[in-house]
Amino acid sequence: MPIFEGEGTHGWIYKVERYYAVNGLTEEEKLTAAGLCLEGKALAWYQWRDMRRPIRSWREFKGCLLERFQTSRGGDFYEQFFALTQEGTVAEYRDRFEYLASRLDRLSETVLEGNFMKGLKPEIRAAVRVMRPHDLGEAMELAQLVEDQRYLEKGARSSSSGGTYKMTTTFLAPKGAAPLEDRRRQ
Repeated sequence: MPIFEGEGTHGWIYKVERYYAVNGLTEEEKLTAAGLCLEGKALAWYQWRDMRRPIRSWREFKGCLLERFQTSRGGDFYEQFFALTQEGTVAEYRDRFEYLASRLDRLSETVLEGNFMKGLKPEIRAAVRVMRPHDLGEAMELAQLVEDQRYLEKGARSSSSGGTYKMTTTFLAPKGAAPLEDRRRQ
């Protein structure tokens, strides 16, 4: 089992619950095992808490642990998730989005996708909407592609010493289709 020292509470709980599932621990064994995996400030807190008011179940332990070691970053995870906006790159935004979404229960794909789109920078959101993504995964990929394209265009403009530049777009034809020149002649 992983050791918990007071940081990354949700990640630790996730790993521990996987461990419990694989090893088929009883409720009593879960609580005992969790207590053995604490170090530093987490262990000090548990000893202090256990002397005052013993924790009786794994579920209670999780709740107390989250209450004690969850760092506030602007409200609970739901508040943070629904207030999330892209401030840096798409990759940074996606990382934070996935982190917060993984801490929430029972959100539909529609809500997840809508919140992801809402939080994108307006110019990226507009470009992604035009491409009509079919699901959240595709919306995330398209947002990254749009940002990459904008970065390339910006680089091309700044590297051309005051002159103009030409952007070439390649269109891929379906497999077995005639070359573009042949299709134009038809």
